[in-house]
Amino acid sequence: MSRAAVGTPEATEEADGRVCVRLGDVVLAEYVVEPPTPAGDSPKPYLHPLRTTAGEIVTAVRPHDHTWHNGLQFTMAHLSGENFWGGRTYVRGRGYTPLDNNGTVGHVRWESIDDAGGQCALRHELAWRTASGRRWLTEHRTLRFGDVSLRGGHWTLTWSSRLRNTSGHELRWGSPVTEGRDTAGYGGLFWRGPRSFVGGTVRTSDGKSAADAMGHRAPWLAFTGQHDESLRTSTLLFADSPGNAAHPTAWYVRAEPFPVVSFAATYHSPWLLEPGEELTLTHHVVVIDGAPDAAGLARHAARVLDRQDTD
Repeated sequence: MSRAAVGTPEATEEADGRVCVRLGDVVLAEYVVEPPTPAGDSPKPYLHPLRTTAGEIVTAVRPHDHTWHNGLQFTMAHLSGENFWGGRTYVRGRGYTPLDNNGTVGHVRWESIDDAGGQCALRHELAWRTASGRRWLTEHRTLRFGDVSLRGGHWTLTWSSRLRNTSGHELRWGSPVTEGRDTAGYGGLFWRGPRSFVGGTVRTSDGKSAADAMGHRAPWLAFTGQHDESLRTSTLLFADSPGNAAHPTAWYVRAEPFPVVSFAATYHSPWLLEPGEELTLTHHVVVIDGAPDAAGLARHAARVLDRQDTD
C-alpha cells in the first residue's frame, strides 16, 4: 500500500529553496523559505499555495490591495516601533504612515526535515531583524503536516513558534488597535484567502459570524468559501492551542472586502517581552473539503485541540 493511500505526507526540498509537502500527486503545501519580497513588504517565509486533499487552493499571494498578504505567515505589525508586517505603519494621530522601519524575518538554518508516524515536520531557526539589521528575536519554528484523512477530506497543519528576545531591551508587541485604530488588531499567524472567498461564511465556536467575530475571543474560528471554476467549497478551521498565553485568542477576521483571518493575540492589549524571555505560540489550521455544519466543525476542533502539543 502506498504512503499516499494511508494519508502520509512527504516533504521534499526543491532547487529554488522551497519545501513542498506532497500527498501522492497533490502538493498540499509549498513553504517559500526565502521569498524575493520587496523590502517595503517586510520579507518573511510563508506557505503558499495551501491545497485541500482535492487539490483546491485556499490561499492567495501578493494581492494587489495588500501585496504583503502572502498565504499563511507569522508576523507582527508593531514591535517597539518596527514593522514586520509590511507596508505603511499606523501612527497614533497620523494614520498609516510610510516609515523606514520595515524589518525582515529570515531563515538561518534548518534543524530538521523529517516524516514519520503519519506526519512530516519542518523545523528551522529564523532571525527577526530590524530595518537597520539588528537581531531582535530568534525564532525556532516547527511546521507539522498530518492528521490526513482522504475519506474525510481533511488534513491539519500545526504551526509552533518559539520566540526569544535577543534585543537586549524590553520589546512591546502591539497592533494598530493598541496604537489607536479601531478593529485593526491584526498580528501573529495570518491567512489571506483566495479572491473567490470574498463574502464567505465565518463561524466561531460560540456561533459568531463575520459581523460579530472581529476582536471576539473564541477557541476556534472557521472560514468557508467557494472556488471559481470547480464551484466546490472548502473550509479552513483555525484553532488556538489551550497552552497559549491569553487563550482563547481574539480574532481579526474579514469576509469583505477580502478574506483574512489572524490569531490576534495583541488585538486588545500589547504583550511585553523582557530581554532573554521566551514566548511560545502554537496554532492549528485544519484544511477541509466542503462545508461542515456546526457539529462537524466542533468535532474537527476537538480532534486537534485534544491532542498534546509537543515539539
